[in-house]
Amino acid sequence: MGEKIRIKEELSLNLGTPALQYKVMPAKLGNGKRGFVAFYSGCYDVDVNYSMFVVPSDHLRAVAFDDRGEILWKKDLGIWPSAALYCFTLIDMDQDGTDEIYVVNNSDPMHPLWVEAYVMERRNVLTGEVTGCWPWPNYGGLERSMWYFRNHIFGGYDQGRPVLVTAQGTYADMYFQAWNPDMTSKWNLEIGKDDPGARGSHSFPVVDIDRDGCDEVLWGERCLSLHDGSEVFCIEKENWSGHSDMCQPVYDQEKGRWLVYINRESHENQGPRIGMYDDSGRPVWTAVDWGHIHKGWVGRISEDGRLLANGMRITGQTKDNVGRYYTGITEFVFDALTGKEIHLPYSLFDTAPVDVDGDGLHEILRGVAAGDTELLDRKGNQIFYMGGKVAMNTKILDFPGEQVMIYYPDGYVRVFRDVNAVDSPDALKRYAMSYYQRNQYARNIENNICMHGGI
Repeated sequence: MGEKIRIKEELSLNLGTPALQYKVMPAKLGNGKRGFVAFYSGCYDVDVNYSMFVVPSDHLRAVAFDDRGEILWKKDLGIWPSAALYCFTLIDMDQDGTDEIYVVNNSDPMHPLWVEAYVMERRNVLTGEVTGCWPWPNYGGLERSMWYFRNHIFGGYDQGRPVLVTAQGTYADMYFQAWNPDMTSKWNLEIGKDDPGARGSHSFPVVDIDRDGCDEVLWGERCLSLHDGSEVFCIEKENWSGHSDMCQPVYDQEKGRWLVYINRESHENQGPRIGMYDDSGRPVWTAVDWGHIHKGWVGRISEDGRLLANGMRITGQTKDNVGRYYTGITEFVFDALTGKEIHLPYSLFDTAPVDVDGDGLHEILRGVAAGDTELLDRKGNQIFYMGGKVAMNTKILDFPGEQVMIYYPDGYVRVFRDVNAVDSPDALKRYAMSYYQRNQYARNIENNICMHGGI
């Protein structure tokens, strides 16, 4: 048993403008130096769904800063701050020890929905200047806007060589383009809206699920190889063609295998809605017959450190320039490996796992998207109040334990850590996993800040 958790603010910076939206990734700055790149706005995310769209009150900006909080540069992109339109990742494609930024931008920001003006820019992580530019694929058609404007970028590795993947679509037609380190084409893939199998998800973690040295991506419940775009498996392919809110890799240490935890959003009357599947896509356990399942995750949060899986059924949601709001919430919690239903004495709605003290188990962040973040122990007792919204909950700085990056409406960003943290052997094993390292670069929305919980 280590010392009692004692939280300290370790880093603070002021963006200079309000931040109701802030998406951040770690950055390799060269010569072993580390930092961060973030895109932010004074307007909460602009959803292109007709029923959720609001006219943006601000545009998108970018910033880079080092691990001491010193700002390296800022840029005003001048485009709508919509995660459905712009997206970004960092990856060292030329393997020189310094990451590059790849971001979808609009060369004609006066016309934010003119997709033919969209481009993928490569930017220098140290200066923010554009070092390459490619047209962003668009395939026309008469799709609804909530289907059409869904852009994605992520990266992984094929036998140690970096692979950049760009993608369009989530709910219907889906298109993928993989890029070699020299930015030539590696492969292309199209999945039509009427093709069998799952659609995309709001999370798409990268994991070497078959341990062959080549990463796969969980594109919803469809597992694709980054080597050639081939399908490794697709969960319930002949029966399920819907959209999952999240898909999370979970490592079963006892059996030495990967599992996949899913929460289903669309096709609300088709069960099961929650489930755990093995590394071939076969069911381990399933639960819940109906409903829109939202904001679930897996983490080591039982009092004895077992993995628990949770998910929330919602009956409605709405959105404005400040945030997103839910109604009709029903919570479900299960033993992650057996599917046995568990009842906790506290709510897990709007939460995420984090191991602040480095013992290999998780504490709980609650209020992560509502902007009222508090740190809880595994019994649901408050340890520390942070406020603000969670941007990162992983190994952020070179200190024991995981840290928490919080952003605030006034434009401040702060990183908190446990000064008494000591990394256990289990924690060190987690940090060393390629999955852990890859998914520090995951698209960090409310779902993806939970992606490390299952290991």
